[in-house]
Amino acid sequence: MDGKLDQIDHRILGILRENADLPNKVLADQAGLSPSACLRRVKHLKKIGAIQRIVAVVDPDCIERCLTVVVTVKFERHGPQRRKKFFDQLKKEKAVAQCYMVAGEFGSVLILNVVDMDDYTQIADRLFHADDNVAAFTSHMVMSTLK
Repeated sequence: MDGKLDQIDHRILGILRENADLPNKVLADQAGLSPSACLRRVKHLKKIGAIQRIVAVVDPDCIERCLTVVVTVKFERHGPQRRKKFFDQLKKEKAVAQCYMVAGEFGSVLILNVVDMDDYTQIADRLFHADDNVAAFTSHMVMSTLK
């Protein structure tokens, strides 16, 4: 990302993080800008990569994937080719809502939205058991979402 962000840019980003579906006029009012100035700034924030994409956070129940699982994954080896293979496989899975490559004890943290435990077991077999570079993984079933 190139370009420094000023206080107004940060204000716009904060508002959009809470509700990216606001009409430009409402966003402009909340940011203290004219609608045209606000639209210019949002376009600029997209251009420089400060806004990477706008997505809908969908309730997993509405797409019949009511079980959320947080999975931490340890790898045997961490070379770029090995990670690429794993991450390419993740892109094919509808259940993968988020994936982070992380530093520390684990190499990756995944957020999965699955139909049920049987669905999760099948996904775990495909993603973790079948990949010889996955040394271990730990599953955490989400009980409730707080934020």
